[in-house]
Amino acid sequence: MKYEIYHEIGANIDDLVKLTQMREERDPKVYPNVTSTKLVKEERKGSKYITVLETCANGDIPPKLRKLIRPEMLSWHEYGEFDFDKNEYRYKVKTFYLSNVFSMHGRVQWTKIDENRTGRRMNVEIDIKVPILGRIAEKKISETQIENLNLDPGRMPQEVEEARKLGKL
Repeated sequence: MKYEIYHEIGANIDDLVKLTQMREERDPKVYPNVTSTKLVKEERKGSKYITVLETCANGDIPPKLRKLIRPEMLSWHEYGEFDFDKNEYRYKVKTFYLSNVFSMHGRVQWTKIDENRTGRRMNVEIDIKVPILGRIAEKKISETQIENLNLDPGRMPQEVEEARKLGKL
């Protein structure tokens, strides 16, 4: 399953890029279904910022999937690379469980509209190779992600202001 989502966010592109790299602090606070995010590894290579994040979620698992996906299975590593020259983040997700049937990757493109408005386009592909239930899970995961992403345009401008006050930007 593929999806694309676009938002215009009322904040400066440089501030938003920095804010989105504060994932350990930000994700559990902002997204209701994320329990924790931990930066496992980071490396800077020229204009690229390479990370490995470990995330644990507490998603609402549909009854049909409870035999297949238990709450403790909702953990994964996200292997990401942000290219500052392109304002682009590419990532791949590897789940702790069922990684042989689950794949997910995506791209986030940030575009400056003006000094205080930024466009964010996100393309995601999720593939769960389990007959029938895989499609149900793909749909649920994408719906949850879209719900989370739809929170950002309203929250990110305030988050930028808070981070500035705390000297983080």
